[in-house]
Amino acid sequence: MNPEAEDLSNCLICMGGEKTEVITSVRETLPFALECNIDYFTSVMRELSRLLPGFDNYTFVFTRDVGELPEKFAGTPLLVPIVMGDEWGRIPAYAESVHAIFKAPGQHIKIATHTGWPRFNAMALLQYLRVQVKRYPNYWNQKKNIFAIPYGYYRLPKTDDIRPIMERSIDASFTGSLDHRSNGSLLRRVAKTNKVLSRERLVRIVDQWKQGKPYTIDVKLSKSFPKATDEPEFNDYPQILMDTKICLCPRGTHLETYRLCEGSYYGCVLIAEEQPDHWFAATSPAIILKDWRKLPALLDELLADPARLNALQQASLDYWDSTLAPTNIAGYMSKQLSAMQAKSANDDPAGAQDAEESPVRKAA
Repeated sequence: MNPEAEDLSNCLICMGGEKTEVITSVRETLPFALECNIDYFTSVMRELSRLLPGFDNYTFVFTRDVGELPEKFAGTPLLVPIVMGDEWGRIPAYAESVHAIFKAPGQHIKIATHTGWPRFNAMALLQYLRVQVKRYPNYWNQKKNIFAIPYGYYRLPKTDDIRPIMERSIDASFTGSLDHRSNGSLLRRVAKTNKVLSRERLVRIVDQWKQGKPYTIDVKLSKSFPKATDEPEFNDYPQILMDTKICLCPRGTHLETYRLCEGSYYGCVLIAEEQPDHWFAATSPAIILKDWRKLPALLDELLADPARLNALQQASLDYWDSTLAPTNIAGYMSKQLSAMQAKSANDDPAGAQDAEESPVRKAA
């Protein structure tokens, strides 16, 4: 363990151009920075500093740019970019010149269709093809040094005790935007993305379902995704999730969304669309729907079954504890980086001897 490696001075965030700042400094000055999910990944890096032997020998750079890194990092040994928010799943142009890359989301994109919805499925195929064009010329080149990690939570969760699910007053909730491009061209507004199509249908179905029902439903539509210096549009969002039984998790541009992590953290029952083929999604307890038209019957079924709700709440909390919590993501990163170092040492015994003789902090 590395209990003293807490300053995180080697964990930098690209602030635009050549400017970078230490993650802990950005957390204080721009707590809602979009360059990374600042609170979540500060916790991840603190855990990694304790788990990864030789942590101080690495340089970790958070960025949203898949085209280039600041020139000052050219030739930096053990450079590890952490790429945030590339919803197109592209392979960064600098992949060959860095030690490793962690991406949220990763480099794999899948086609996720809806049952009996030709328009949605056509757009899913179109988006998939568009992604492949953006990936050219690396279409077949799945880099071995790129690893997928989850988005994490966007806003810092409160640390209140988790409320038992049957004591929560909101039966189902969804807070999010429909379309960030409302001021775009007519074509872009007409040719709606899968995100917009899915969320519009979800909201419409929920509005119809709740009529005459004894349930409390909370649906809030934000105008846009907040920028780094913005206060959240809905300050009560954490409180809403803590008081929600069922968290509705429609897709964004990418299949993965923040609320999958946030809902799990707060012990909500998760209903989502098809999930990406990433390691951390394999054990997700989310109920997957490929047809929002089946949602009303599912909601009725769940809300009439307290025992199942309790079991699903525990599954969400267990999923957070076993997979999504910062210590687990740090453990995954440490495992991958340590394996790369071990392979490098085996391939180059001389280099391994140099590494052993260098002032590398050892794990306890």
